[in-house]
Amino acid sequence: MKKIFNIIKKHSWLTVALALGIVAVCAIYTLQRIAPFGNNSMLDVDFYHQYGPLLNELYDRVKQGESLLYSFNTGLGIPFFRNYLNYLSSPFNIILFLFKKEHIVMAYSVIIGLKVIVATCTMSFYLKKSFNRSGALAATFGLLYALSGYFCAYYWNIMWLDGIVFLPIIMYGINRIIDDKKPLTYILSLSIMLFANYFIAYMICIFSVFYFLGYFIYRSDFKIKNTLKTFILFGVSSILAAGLVSFMLLPLFYSLPSISATSGSFPTPESQFSVFNYIFNHISGVNRTVFASDMLTLPNVYPGLLTIASITFLFANKKINIKFKIICVITLLTFFFIFNISTFDYIMHAFHVPNDLPWRYSFLYVFVLVTIGYYSFSRIKDTSLINISISFAIVFLLIMLSTKFEFKNIDEKRAIFCMILVIVYYSLSLAIYMFKKPDYKILGVIMIAVVFETVMSININWNVDHDIKTFMLDKKPYQDLIKKCRKDDNGLYRIEKNDSLTLNDGAWYDYYGVSTFTSMAYESTAKNQRMLGIAGNNINSYYYKYYQTPVYNTMFNIKYLMGSYIKNKYYNVIKSNDTYNLIEYKYPSSIGYAVNKDIKKWKLRSYEAFNNQSNFIKLSTNVDGIYNKVQVKEVKDINILSDGFNENSNGMFSYSVSSGIKSFSLILDNPVEQNIYLYIGGDNINSFQVDGEYYSLTSDEYYIFDVGTKGLGNIKVDVNLRESQGGMLYFYAYSINENNFNKFYNKIVDGSLIVKEYDETYIKSEINVDSNKTVFTSISYDDGWEAIVDGKKVKTFKIADSYLGFDISKGKHKVILKYYPSKMKVGLIISLISFVIVLGYIIYDDRRRIKK
Repeated sequence: MKKIFNIIKKHSWLTVALALGIVAVCAIYTLQRIAPFGNNSMLDVDFYHQYGPLLNELYDRVKQGESLLYSFNTGLGIPFFRNYLNYLSSPFNIILFLFKKEHIVMAYSVIIGLKVIVATCTMSFYLKKSFNRSGALAATFGLLYALSGYFCAYYWNIMWLDGIVFLPIIMYGINRIIDDKKPLTYILSLSIMLFANYFIAYMICIFSVFYFLGYFIYRSDFKIKNTLKTFILFGVSSILAAGLVSFMLLPLFYSLPSISATSGSFPTPESQFSVFNYIFNHISGVNRTVFASDMLTLPNVYPGLLTIASITFLFANKKINIKFKIICVITLLTFFFIFNISTFDYIMHAFHVPNDLPWRYSFLYVFVLVTIGYYSFSRIKDTSLINISISFAIVFLLIMLSTKFEFKNIDEKRAIFCMILVIVYYSLSLAIYMFKKPDYKILGVIMIAVVFETVMSININWNVDHDIKTFMLDKKPYQDLIKKCRKDDNGLYRIEKNDSLTLNDGAWYDYYGVSTFTSMAYESTAKNQRMLGIAGNNINSYYYKYYQTPVYNTMFNIKYLMGSYIKNKYYNVIKSNDTYNLIEYKYPSSIGYAVNKDIKKWKLRSYEAFNNQSNFIKLSTNVDGIYNKVQVKEVKDINILSDGFNENSNGMFSYSVSSGIKSFSLILDNPVEQNIYLYIGGDNINSFQVDGEYYSLTSDEYYIFDVGTKGLGNIKVDVNLRESQGGMLYFYAYSINENNFNKFYNKIVDGSLIVKEYDETYIKSEINVDSNKTVFTSISYDDGWEAIVDGKKVKTFKIADSYLGFDISKGKHKVILKYYPSKMKVGLIISLISFVIVLGYIIYDDRRRIKK
């Protein structure tokens, strides 16, 4: 006990850092009423639609002992290990399993708060160990680092926060390689970061090379032997760090070409912001940049006013090494050019133009600023009173100029708040300068001021108002319905929710579904689903909205729906829990079925969802005319501009409207009572109504609507415009040809895979086909899937560049589908070799230390 007490006493500055982090997080959470200090969750933007549901899926999979390699819960099936490594592999996520399932959203807030606290400690550790100066100051600047502008903007990107946690330890590990020739800290911390989030780790790896070069130049002699030894040690250590986690990274790297985040070409070099705006954005509490479409987009870099002031008097301090100053200037200028020049920014984002969320690596720059600021302030007594005064005056003037030049990311109240803080910091700095010995009371006041600054800078930018109770309201009722499904029907089928809460509801509620929104989704499938009439962005999302057509439901083996109910002959309510319905689709198929080999010719075209579905039916079963066109009888309040368009047409056409007109109508001639399906879209279209029923449209994500059963006669479709102006309109209206649909369905059922046994990486089935055919599966093509027919592996291929298919001969066959990630075995071997080498080094180093 005494030994532990002595250790704590020796490292009391870490205890201070821990306390500062806890106080700041608790204050922010209290002001924002975030759980456990209120009932708000931190679910926002992609955290709401992606990370939150996927963290829930991780929780379910671990608790239920399910596969971490593949999942049918989202996107018709996506390798779960890809989502895991991109979103879920942070070691902090183990905290999830300390919470009950009903409190999992609170766990998310706890994890984010804990990352801030630990980042405060790791940065404090780095500063103290690197410079061996004031531990109390190290704790103070550690908090400025953890709660910088980067965290303020991207706190909801929960997986990116591991970067700010592990970066200081990785950089300290580089210090040890150069100073002591000890690589273990660097190897282990970098390997953990590579596992926690490979994307942010990539950025850290680039920074590590520059940091290594800068620190080597600053600290080392340039004798050939020392230089060679140090460079080789750094290179080998980096390779070993990657090797330790190659069992996951190698199969991930091999699969990345199938996702959207790896496509792109070098942009033309151009400036992305002005110098003055960039400088002004270092002021605390400026408006954060979250999206590339924000009013004024700039890197999120504010590191605290004390940091900025300290950096300014660094260069006037004659006792600080000139080499250190030169390296600092070069580093700061390098970051400016990387941020500002689009080509460099492209490289830092892994050779990809990010989908919104710009400058995701800005925490690296904050690390540099805080490091320089800490070192400068810790040597405040080595400068002069004039230099200190000038430095704080420059920061004060900078804030004044930001309002004078109408800098859009700050308002007058925030500027006044910052100017008051500058005066406070200046006064406290003078007090420290004038005392010969450190006065811990003054340092205590500085800590209080820094806590106040960081908390308020966050609070004025945040408006957390996502009520946990509302978010959790329908979870248990829907999960009860899912349990009923599985109890009564344990087959392999898909469920969808037509009143979606998130875009990954399959992950949130735990069912096999279509919808997904994840950077790890197959880009080709996203495009294919969009062309089939599913909502989506053509990049990394596609999701089931309202009701799809029976053709689509059969194609992709949807057997049950949950949510609102449209009464028609294709569906039947089998369970209702208050307002929560479980709806059975009467024409399900199978995960795969035999079709004509002509299916290999299936090509899809944009904005022609009905034709694309029809062509699938014709090529796969020879059934033509699955849809009947519903004619447009009359058009009102719109001027048709397209040549050749007439009122009986379906399709794409341009139009104009008279000034002030923001809606128009199309009258459909319905010949019999039947279900009507519409596909409506256009840049200027925001919604439409059918016989008074309202339907909203997502911008540029057009999809098919089942508007229900309509009687004989006219059907009025009122289309609403965003602006009183013309544009392009996509308008298709169809009904199902019942006779042809039944022919198609019977052929599909006759040639379906009859699943005998399954889990998410193994499907055992039987099939009986009447001629040589192709098996179409509604599984996205992946090299990891194998098809084994009667004990022999057969060649698999892509259908429509998206789906897994393979040929099969006439007769009855046993078919097994197995999934195992490509290159994972090779990765395991590399990881094992790397582990043996690292373990051997540890044993060798330990024995050498004992001998000494």
